[in-house]
Amino acid sequence: MSHKYWVAGMLPMAVFAHAETNTPSIDDTMVVTASRFEQPVSTVLAPVSVLTRSDIEELQANSLVDALKTLPGIEIGQSGGRGQLASIFLRGTNSNHVLVMVDGVRLPRTMLGTIDFNMLPLNTVERIEVIRGSGATVYGSDAIGGVINIITRNDAEGTRFGIGGGSFGSASANAGVTQKLSDDVSMQFMGGLESTDGYNVRPDIAPVDDEHGFESKNVSLRLSYAPSENWSSNVVGRWYENEVGFAGGLGEKRYLWVESKSIGADSGYTAGKWNTLARIEVGEQKNYDYEEGSSPSADSLTSEIRQIYSSLTSRYQARDNFALTAGVDLTLEKYLDGSFISADSIQDNPRQNIGVFGLANWNITDSILLEGSVRHDDNDQFGGNTTGLVAAGWDVNDDYRIFGSYGTAFKAPGFDKLYGSSGNANLKPEKSENIEVGIEGVTYDVNWSLNGYINTIDNLIVYSGNWPDGMQENVEEARIKGVELIAGFDLGPIYNEISAELRDPKDVTKNEQLARRAEKLAKWRTSTRVSDVLLGTQFMYQGERPNFSGGDVLGSFSVWDVTAQYDINDNITLGGKVSNLFDKEYETAGDYPAAERAFYVNLNFAY
Repeated sequence: MSHKYWVAGMLPMAVFAHAETNTPSIDDTMVVTASRFEQPVSTVLAPVSVLTRSDIEELQANSLVDALKTLPGIEIGQSGGRGQLASIFLRGTNSNHVLVMVDGVRLPRTMLGTIDFNMLPLNTVERIEVIRGSGATVYGSDAIGGVINIITRNDAEGTRFGIGGGSFGSASANAGVTQKLSDDVSMQFMGGLESTDGYNVRPDIAPVDDEHGFESKNVSLRLSYAPSENWSSNVVGRWYENEVGFAGGLGEKRYLWVESKSIGADSGYTAGKWNTLARIEVGEQKNYDYEEGSSPSADSLTSEIRQIYSSLTSRYQARDNFALTAGVDLTLEKYLDGSFISADSIQDNPRQNIGVFGLANWNITDSILLEGSVRHDDNDQFGGNTTGLVAAGWDVNDDYRIFGSYGTAFKAPGFDKLYGSSGNANLKPEKSENIEVGIEGVTYDVNWSLNGYINTIDNLIVYSGNWPDGMQENVEEARIKGVELIAGFDLGPIYNEISAELRDPKDVTKNEQLARRAEKLAKWRTSTRVSDVLLGTQFMYQGERPNFSGGDVLGSFSVWDVTAQYDINDNITLGGKVSNLFDKEYETAGDYPAAERAFYVNLNFAY
């Protein structure tokens, strides 16, 4: 079993004095999200969590939500079971205050401003990196609470296949093959299918026999060209299509249907002290909303959006103890069609954003690391926004490290906030300041970290007034104070990971707790191997929190999952999971009960 990201403060600090590539490492001690290039996690002066592919399989995760909910700092608000809309709250910030990327490219969120994590296929994921705290100086808008980078699989030559099934009529199948076409060229194909009958996610208003299910299919193709050790390039195409049932306003059964497709290319080259990476990607997404018995059509199209993203980033290793990184990126967001917003009402369509950033890492001594970065974004609609970060880390000795940082971030309003039914074209970007201090170390074989932070968000966008005559306005301020304790240790043959968080997520203007953000959160994960069987448990506690501003309070809850994985041989693995072991009744979103106790099994082949 892997010991995940507890290595963060346990390695001597050193600036990145080794050759880099644009291919993400699967080494637990390396991350690519903090600076856009691979670097030791010990040089990242911010709390980092990493889930590798083996972690995802050990968790028997059915979705990205299943995987992400086990990590520190993350809360989930989900409108029912598999496939239903799910929001991620990172460190108490809003669900649209986290930057979500796939392979370093931001996901398009022009229309709704949020990402539905249920819609992203888990079978294509190699690892997930989460950086908590401001990350806007490298990536621009959205990273007020942090950054989630979903890195897709790029397997070595081989073939794999998996099938699974379980409660609620769940069934899934996925396959992948990577094949060398020549010494320099390889091809990878991946595909997956999933379906579940689901359950009644709104029993208070929907007919008692209704079930709200989910169907998904996805395909991806990658061509890789690596003519030398210092040059590699990829062309990647991805497509997925999902349909999820839900209860309409009167309880009638309706369906949301989404199709997403993208094609992109990247090329990385290393020469001496220089490492350069170029990317470009074009993505489109269509969303439909229709009643039972209908199908996607022009009449049910709610939105069609397109995003074009390109970037050029270089790192210069000036000395062994000093590195400079700089880059420029261009994002074009265009609303093409749909009933949600009238395209004619959008002032800047497409909306263009050009960002330029610089980052410096300097080991003043063997034990002191300084980092400074600045970024300027020039947006067609909002003009210029400048963000910055300063951070310092000190290795007190071989076992302990102290670090601190101050960073700013911003969030540009989505087209929904600007031009939707309650839109306000005069909205300003939300802005934040994040102050953080932390200490981490190894004490009696316990790897631990203790972090404290204050994140202040100004120009918070809220719906103001009485429905349906109100509108979106920049009227509020939020301040989130928090302390998080994270530890990893062995108790005999059992490995343990725990996190405990106390925070005050407050709407300062109204002097009330932010909706669906708890003041207390705890998680505990265990794993142990008995011969060829890997056994595990996952525990989560979430305290009371309001369902919405001035609304009902959602009760606290605690949930246990158990997992098992049996290595039949070197190529075949059988897995099983019981989620919500004690059949707890609880809600992470008001009036949407979470799934009852459920059972899942899967069989995976790899050759």
